[in-house]
Amino acid sequence: MMDGLWVTIMDMGIALAISLLLPVVMLIVWMRKKRGLKMSPFWAGAAVFVIFSLFLEQVLHYFVLIRPSVLSEFVNGNLWAFVLYGALAAGVFEETGRFLAFKTVMKNKKERENAITYGIGHGGIESILVVGISMASSMIMILTIRSLGGVDGYVALVPENSKDIVRASLEALLLTPSYHFLLAGIERISTIIFHIALSVFVFSAAHRPEKWYLYPLAILIHMFLDIFAVLYQRGVLGSLVVMEAIIAAITAFTAYFAYRIYQGMADAETNDD
Repeated sequence: MMDGLWVTIMDMGIALAISLLLPVVMLIVWMRKKRGLKMSPFWAGAAVFVIFSLFLEQVLHYFVLIRPSVLSEFVNGNLWAFVLYGALAAGVFEETGRFLAFKTVMKNKKERENAITYGIGHGGIESILVVGISMASSMIMILTIRSLGGVDGYVALVPENSKDIVRASLEALLLTPSYHFLLAGIERISTIIFHIALSVFVFSAAHRPEKWYLYPLAILIHMFLDIFAVLYQRGVLGSLVVMEAIIAAITAFTAYFAYRIYQGMADAETNDD
């Protein structure tokens, strides 16, 4: 069993490499292809994800899901209320963050290429913080367990009142099929592309008044994709592979229409000139 952990460690390593290196490689390739672009949209995308998803959205989750109340009891106790709330919150916070960034700190950066740079920053920092750090910590944990001879060796080092909780969390980690970690890394490819595509949607909405509807449409698309992730989280959608296939399909359709919008922005820029 202990030797079998190397397969898990290898899959974690692949996921870690994808989550950390993919955003960097995409940014380097994009900046070299489009000489003269500024890095500020990349940093704006990264900042928006941190502020709106990791901070503001989590504050709302505390009041809706964690803090004891009639509302939290209802949402946590009702499957579809939980699914719709979780998916809608992600869509509203992240797409609103995008829209506000394009309307404020990026209001003078109207060249369509900036939408791509922003999307790499938004999706890239999510990849690094959400998957990269998780994979790194899980790899360290598994290597530590192996060096101590197993779960019992690790549990023996923690305080008595924490042993049951620590044992349960370690066993859950070790029982997770190794391909789940690999898929988490592969999912980052779809997710970063998805964020770039929605950045094009919202960028167009922010800078072209006649395209305002693309902002609420981006929220709905984001919500639709996240519904399947939340359904898997709650055990309704039982196959991780099926969920990832759905996410990839939604991403492909979204990217196609984003490409059409991107090309339309080029035509609009030409007409403005």
